[in-house]
This record gives sequence, structure tokens and C-alpha cells, in this order.
Amino acid sequence: MSESILQPQLKIVTVDDSPIIAERVEAMLSDMNNVTFLGNASNISEALSLIKTHEPNVVILDIHLEDNLLKANGITLLIILRKKYPGLKIIILTNMAEDQYRHTCIDFGADYFFDKSDDFDKIPDTLRKIMI
Repeated sequence: MSESILQPQLKIVTVDDSPIIAERVEAMLSDMNNVTFLGNASNISEALSLIKTHEPNVVILDIHLEDNLLKANGITLLIILRKKYPGLKIIILTNMAEDQYRHTCIDFGADYFFDKSDDFDKIPDTLRKIMI
């Protein structure tokens, strides 16, 4: 049996209001075996609908999101997702990489926290670790 058959399939949703970042992540994922990109949402409402419909096992989430909810952002979505989908792996990928955001996201249940400027290339290895 080939190794690719033995590895679990990762189903991934991105939540980012930047089409450029979403496209960059999608392109990176397309080069990986056993990974399916299910789509991108640009706000909390779209994200909740996409996740409910497609049931991903990984969400790559930005902190800054466009939404119509007052003061809602990716941290708000992180809290909702962690309560509703406790087994979901959540990777924060953001430009808001200050320690206060890192600590807040980890405290609220993010599995990983990456800076878009410095850590983008860590995503494939992180996803491979999740697959094991």
C-alpha cells in the first residue's frame, strides 16, 4: 500500500478577508498530498456556514475579518469554533502577531499561531504533523 493511502485526508477551510492570502494558501495546499481545500470565507457568517456545510478538520484563520458584527474578529470566531467543534484544528495566520494576540489565541484554544510575514512557509510542515 502506498504511503499516501495510509495518511488521513485533511479537509481545510481558510477564513481571511484578503483574497490574495486565500489564493496563496490555496496554491500552497494544492501542492500537498492528502489535502483538500474546501474554500475561503471572508467573515464570520460565511465561515460558520462553510464549516457547517463542509465539516473541515482544519481551519486556517486570520484575526482581522470584515464582518457586520460590532467588534467581532477572528478571535470571536476562534471562541465559537472551539466550543462548537472541539476536535477541529485551528491555525491562526495573521499580521497581528504581537504577543498579546498570540497569548489570547492560544488561551482560547488555537492549536498554532503564525505570523503571515514570517511563518507562512511553516504551514505545510504543520499540516503534515496534524496528519500523523
